[in-house]
Amino acid sequence: MIKKIILGFFGGIVLLFVILCGYLYSLKVERPDERIAVLSVLHHEKYQASVPKAEEWVSSIYIHHLLPSLSVAVGIDGNLVWEGVIGYSNIQDQVMADHKTGYRIGSISKSMTASAVLQMHQKGIIQIDRPFNTYVKDYASGEAGYTVKQLLTHQAGIRHYAGYFTEAFNTKEYHSTREAASIVENDDLLFTPGTGFNYSTYGYTLIALAMESASASSFERIMADTVFLPMGMRSTHFDKINTKEGTGQATPYISIDDFFFTPPKENVSYKYAGGGLISTPSDMVKFGNSLLNDDFLNAESRTVLWQPVPLKTGEMNPQNYALGFRIGRDEFGMFAHHGGSLTGGYSFLTVYPEIGLVVAFSTNTRPAGFNRLEAAKKMVNIFTKVRN
Repeated sequence: MIKKIILGFFGGIVLLFVILCGYLYSLKVERPDERIAVLSVLHHEKYQASVPKAEEWVSSIYIHHLLPSLSVAVGIDGNLVWEGVIGYSNIQDQVMADHKTGYRIGSISKSMTASAVLQMHQKGIIQIDRPFNTYVKDYASGEAGYTVKQLLTHQAGIRHYAGYFTEAFNTKEYHSTREAASIVENDDLLFTPGTGFNYSTYGYTLIALAMESASASSFERIMADTVFLPMGMRSTHFDKINTKEGTGQATPYISIDDFFFTPPKENVSYKYAGGGLISTPSDMVKFGNSLLNDDFLNAESRTVLWQPVPLKTGEMNPQNYALGFRIGRDEFGMFAHHGGSLTGGYSFLTVYPEIGLVVAFSTNTRPAGFNRLEAAKKMVNIFTKVRN
């Protein structure tokens, strides 16, 4: 009897697996096999010599990594100088991506949120060295005394996702930032604030809550008035679950070998500040360009934004993380960068302040084996060769 029950149990699991595989197979789509030219737009003739190699780079990444689409933009000395796009915004309907196609930029949202906080700090609306509970007095874990800056630098002790399917892929609608922040409100901190580093998207939801409290305005309104509108980022907005189809957003895909699957619709209302924005590479370049002059942030604020923050022990944090950016250095000088990776979205932004160069790119799947930092570096090399 027990043997029959065990066999029946495992038989049921196998049957469910077969049904699931059959269902997924029915949803799969293949990217058309024909060779596609890069849709290329040069905004400054000075960089004409860079275009062939830039187009070659875009095409090779698209082909080698079997991407649905790839969109790239480059900025130099405060100007958008080149854009290149290849592939499909929607494979099923054979809709080609173009320069206005929006992508899920994931954690690059943190860079934009942190920059908005620094401008609020510059204006005296919020003070980043003050405790979070200065602004949100009724938040339970805020009693630990972590500061706004510690939240920005992932040193507050707030946890990250507990699991991909339980939290990182969320389908619940959170109707306010306060409701979204309640996910981790009563969880124990992972360490005493300032003594450790734990990358946390939830920490940025708390930042949005502090921004709302300090300004008496919604986070969406703050980002529009502080960042998107002043910088001319007309294609950047919150990734809302009720966004209508056909609004210019690339269809998100899960890729397995050369097949693509459309995942269930994810609700990112719990992480708008840390990973819930839609944008285009050209808008991300506009954002990066705006950080290179004094119109948005003054020199002192930019130094704070891009200064990696050590732990209380004096040891540098393991990701060389500043405020919403990771910081590196190579032969072109210091660079600030951040990637975004989530279901159906994979993006990267890098800013070289010393040479005034910005590179951003996005695709609508999360490919394996794609080193975004190395890829961006190749684009930097292409354009610096003719910069002078």
